[in-house]
Amino acid sequence: MQILIENLSTQPLLCVIISVSVFFFATLMNYLLLDSLLKMHRSKSALKKLKKEYTFLQRLRFLHFEGNCRHAVKFCNGMIMYQKIGWLCLAVYLFVSLLFVLGFFPATIISWLSVAIFLCIDLPSFAVSWVLSRPLLFGRFKEHSFEKYHNTDNHESLF
Repeated sequence: MQILIENLSTQPLLCVIISVSVFFFATLMNYLLLDSLLKMHRSKSALKKLKKEYTFLQRLRFLHFEGNCRHAVKFCNGMIMYQKIGWLCLAVYLFVSLLFVLGFFPATIISWLSVAIFLCIDLPSFAVSWVLSRPLLFGRFKEHSFEKYHNTDNHESLF
């Protein structure tokens, strides 16, 4: 681990770019997962009408998922809260990166924060998305495994 931190601290700009891009990819994975949850138990026209009520920036902040998910509501709210914590961590990370550029922090702090964001925010997002995704061979053209329960009456459980 120490060797990884030393290697990352030699090029802090590359470290920041990679961390931010991986974070946005993890955010996209969360967005797609929550979008699949939002589609559950709704018609396409109702979903389109719901999405038109929110602006692009509001949808980027995941506001259209709050209170509108009908399937696995607790899981959906937990994912929204987790993403908001992730945005806060990214803001702190970018602020510390700015302070590094101004000379207040050493490069090792940037590399430690990059590894921490990857382990605490990005990796769990990828893991949840991977666990809930359908296998390619037996997927039956569904993106996530819970989509096969579209017509069930149980709205509390994820499966």
